[in-house]
Amino acid sequence: MATGSVIGSGSDPPEIEPIATDHASAEPLDEIGPTSSNGAVTAPTVPAEAERAPGSSARFVGLAPLESMAYRYLFIGTALTMTGNFMQQVAQGWLIYDLTDSPTWLGVVSFARGIPMLVLALPAGVLVDRFDRRIVLIVGQGLTALVAIILAGLIATGVVQPWHVAVTALLSGCLFVLIIPARQALVSATVKRPQLGAAIALMSTGQNSGRVLGPSLAGMLIAVFGVAMSFAVQAGGFLLALVCALMLGPQRPGGTARERSAVQNLKEGIAYVWNDSTVFALMLLQAIPSFLLMPYTQLLPIFARDILQTGPDGLGVLMTVNGVGSVLGAVFMVMMPTRKQGIFLFASLGTFALLIAIFALSTWLPLSVAIMFLMGMAQAIYLATNNTLVQLATPDELRGRVMSVYMTTWGLMPLGALPQGILADLFGAPMVAITTGLLGCLVVMVVVMRAPALRRL
Repeated sequence: MATGSVIGSGSDPPEIEPIATDHASAEPLDEIGPTSSNGAVTAPTVPAEAERAPGSSARFVGLAPLESMAYRYLFIGTALTMTGNFMQQVAQGWLIYDLTDSPTWLGVVSFARGIPMLVLALPAGVLVDRFDRRIVLIVGQGLTALVAIILAGLIATGVVQPWHVAVTALLSGCLFVLIIPARQALVSATVKRPQLGAAIALMSTGQNSGRVLGPSLAGMLIAVFGVAMSFAVQAGGFLLALVCALMLGPQRPGGTARERSAVQNLKEGIAYVWNDSTVFALMLLQAIPSFLLMPYTQLLPIFARDILQTGPDGLGVLMTVNGVGSVLGAVFMVMMPTRKQGIFLFASLGTFALLIAIFALSTWLPLSVAIMFLMGMAQAIYLATNNTLVQLATPDELRGRVMSVYMTTWGLMPLGALPQGILADLFGAPMVAITTGLLGCLVVMVVVMRAPALRRL
């Protein structure tokens, strides 16, 4: 593969062309489709309230999508879903470590939760593009709530076993593989095309708000009421997100996906990612933190309990300040649109990797809290930038499939989480975090040198 675009080998995709990401100047890529007969928002449709009316209260372009009622329902549901997701990560990690005292089991649970992204993300994207995205979302939200209720019951009755945690983590992972691309694909149904860049960036803020509320709620509930209550509250949040999904109108599949077989749809999505050099390069860059860096979250219970000498409330504080940093980073991306996205990609990813290594050296809780805050900012800026660029480069009828490929890169996280858990058993969590952080910095430097086209994005 040409070194001027991305690192690798094989057939060379064409030169990467920078794409406009200024929220105020995004140009429509296709025409807006018709509404359904009952006036509900359909997949290619923009609701009337999405229009920017004179005297609008949205004083910033980045907040204009919130004028759409449909977008507000989607935004609130996403925030609730991600809050429950991060509550679940904290509660599952604390529960399995409390049951087993084993970093390896932490890796097993993280592997079980993440492996569906690697195995099921691509067919899930086909479902999202072929069927009513609202129905897919409703089914996923309802079943996710049911899984949380079942685990809460197992804990409350005192019969929970480590394998229960692993199985429910696997089921939750399978359902989130449907929920996330469905939510991302629905964004374009709720706003005008010129507002899409702002809507995607703003949705990242909603997603990251869960990083603030989720860990703090989980830590507080575990400390005061026990871990069963944490899962019960998660289920309540998922049910509220289900209500928000029900408020959306029917979403007709966009484009011509139903005219072809599911296998052809799958091939079409993969081919688009491979042949569009910008999207391919962004997918490749997304895989780096997924495999090397993101698994650091599974080691946080070890740092909280054994190194920083704190309990579930301390773990909640660490993840909460990380979430606060994430929200501020996402807000920065909403309020400060720029065409120099390549700089943000590399600078934020390199900073994130370096901060992981520094965090591993800290034995003082206040310093660790400060580092986690900065890690959240760097991580959010990187993820929001990458996600926005991918979606802006993708036509609506392919968005479900392309975003499923994007989620597949997240499936590399369990492939990194399991060996990191085993290595933490052998060499300690700090050594593993230091090594992966420094390796992440090295990879970023290599990509910067060998992929100059990405710097021009």
